[in-house]
Amino acid sequence: MTGRISHRLVWLLGATLAVSSGCDDAAAPAVAPAVPPAAEPAAAAQPGHFTGRVTRADGSPITLAGVKYQVNINGVTAVGENNNFRPPVAADGTFKLKLPQGLFYPPFGTITVPFEGKNYLIELDPADPFAGTRDGAPGIAQHFLWRLTGPKPRATNPDVNNATHWYGITIPVNFQGYRADTRQTVKPLPDGSKVTWTLKPTSKLMDGSEAKPLTVERKWTATPMFMMDALNDLPAANYEIGAVATLPDGSTKTVLVEEFAERKYKPTMKLILQPYANGDTVWFVPTMISWVVE
Repeated sequence: MTGRISHRLVWLLGATLAVSSGCDDAAAPAVAPAVPPAAEPAAAAQPGHFTGRVTRADGSPITLAGVKYQVNINGVTAVGENNNFRPPVAADGTFKLKLPQGLFYPPFGTITVPFEGKNYLIELDPADPFAGTRDGAPGIAQHFLWRLTGPKPRATNPDVNNATHWYGITIPVNFQGYRADTRQTVKPLPDGSKVTWTLKPTSKLMDGSEAKPLTVERKWTATPMFMMDALNDLPAANYEIGAVATLPDGSTKTVLVEEFAERKYKPTMKLILQPYANGDTVWFVPTMISWVVE
């Protein structure tokens, strides 16, 4: 588009988060870099069985109504059959399944969580994961944790701008170089400026606990695309967002965010979690906004 640099501020929660219209299985501020809570000690194996428990990150039970689990373990039996086993998970998060003789790959799991009238399928974090195959005869034990924030195990060098590296939500923050509402270009901030973002929760967290206000500071650099480091690894909730820019001389400017429905810029905007589904993959995409300075 001639004369316009168009950038958006979008919420993402990696490709491991999916919307679920149903589940056939048994029911049962965090900003980068986030340090995950200590995991529950490794489960004790029971000979010939696959056992474990699903809990919150701090090891406490998950007590939300309507939560469902799916735990999987794949392997090759002693007679050469490839199999996938899904043990039923009890309401307290525990599971136990007798295994045939054979070798088994690292187990994995998901939790389906109702939030604001929709169900979300979220990847669980294996506590003290075992890399490689294991013999089923001595038993295989694996706890799983539901984390709202923190780097994922496979992210060896977590990137604040990579949504797939975090359990929390990632918000890319991009400056809008043109205002469609006033049909005017917007002068970028000078190098050395910083932007302080404030997120005030308007709902509980997805796990049912109380959400807390978040403040995130990001440095500004006038790159060709006017991009800054994302607001990453935020716990899933609805928020009202606003920001203030501080210039190198200490003066401040109000950041305006675009109300997408009205196409107008305001000091704050409500961000509501809404899933966008593409097959089995979902991205958290509430109303898309851009930002400018007064």
